Amino acid sequence: MRSEEPTPALWATPPRRGLYRGKGHHRGWPLQISSPLPWQDSSPLPWRERVRVRGSSSLVLSVYLISLSLLLCLFSVPPAAAQDNLQTGVQLFEAGQLVEARQFFEALHQQQPTNTSAPFYLGRIAYAEKNYEQAIPWFEEAVDGEQCNADYHVWLGRAYGRHVEQMSMFRKLRNVSLVKLTRTHFEKAVGCDPTHVAAHWDLMHYYAEAPGFVGGSRKKAEEQAAIITHLDPAEGQKARQFITEMD
Repeated sequence: MRSEEPTPALWATPPRRGLYRGKGHHRGWPLQISSPLPWQDSSPLPWRERVRVRGSSSLVLSVYLISLSLLLCLFSVPPAAAQDNLQTGVQLFEAGQLVEARQFFEALHQQQPTNTSAPFYLGRIAYAEKNYEQAIPWFEEAVDGEQCNADYHVWLGRAYGRHVEQMSMFRKLRNVSLVKLTRTHFEKAVGCDPTHVAAHWDLMHYYAEAPGFVGGSRKKAEEQAAIITHLDPAEGQKARQFITEMD
């Protein structure tokens, strides 16, 4: 069995199949790894040009190796460090740096496909940019990965609701199923976490404002206001005032 050729020494004289020297010569090595001293070389490229080419190749290789090392580090991050890393993206989002936050969570989603925080925040970013239709599949992916997370259901319900709001009345009537999905996810949110005040608020809004044929109900809205009052009296007062103003 033929052994592999050893790596040539740095100052070894290159073989004759060098740098494209006429017809019939081997063209498999357009750049030589090793280089002779200037007075030993018969290459058509000047010495300074050959050093520049070799230096550029070394720089590209160095950048590649550094990038590969960083990628391996990301894949081997321990749970505690991964949580700290996630907070970096959350802080970018909360600071309103949506472009940087999207880049962060897209990379996180690629590196950790089962991490539901990545699609959730990508949905939040699309929602903040009022791209509600684009936000829906991100929130759906988050819900599929963690089916009883109240926050995920709340934001998916909101995205459906805002998406429907942008439709004409004719399209709304043709997409009644989307309207009902708004209510469905608000109801799932309070089912997953009965103490989630924001979820009860959204469900109360839906019951108070939606027509009866898609599940609207003044009585159900008042029931949600009573639950909110029990959980947070100050918010409950606002909820009762909201229903009163609907009359």
